[in-house]
Amino acid sequence: MRAKRRRLTAAERESASRAICRQVRRLGAYRRAKSIAAYFAFDGEPNLEPLLAASHKQGKRLHAPVIRGGHMRFAAFDDERDLRRNNFGILEPTSEAFIDARQLDLVLTPLVAFDGTGVRIGVGGGYYDRCFGFLVNRRQWYKPHLIGIAFGFQEVPSIAKADWDVPLWGVATEESCRVFSRG
Repeated sequence: MRAKRRRLTAAERESASRAICRQVRRLGAYRRAKSIAAYFAFDGEPNLEPLLAASHKQGKRLHAPVIRGGHMRFAAFDDERDLRRNNFGILEPTSEAFIDARQLDLVLTPLVAFDGTGVRIGVGGGYYDRCFGFLVNRRQWYKPHLIGIAFGFQEVPSIAKADWDVPLWGVATEESCRVFSRG
């Protein structure tokens, strides 16, 4: 999937990314969200920068992952001056004023693949699963809502779920947004 994602032309990636951003903006969970966490595109991932710019103009508080010592936390940022590249070459906030993950309303989550039940395969570091482990056994969703961000071709028929896998609340592709039912 990662290789397929990287094979998209710049024009294909930009067009699909803009469509994904439009899909997210249609979600009630997005419209209600005051505090949003998002990633910065890496390795051919969908680019959320148009959505982040629109969210900032709407007065939503924006946060992005900061990786330190095998753990992921979220820090606020306002614009590109508040960002730097980490050891993986991914942009992250320079601020160390972290927010508790439970205080986020919406988390736009990168992934490599997902299935129709909300199970995702991440890049492999387990950062999201560790950070949001408190969601594993939840039967009802309050917050944060984890929305997987993907190109439509990243959906697969089934992914074996491990005990530590944090399920997605929903997923947004260029074609649609889908919310997964829980119990």
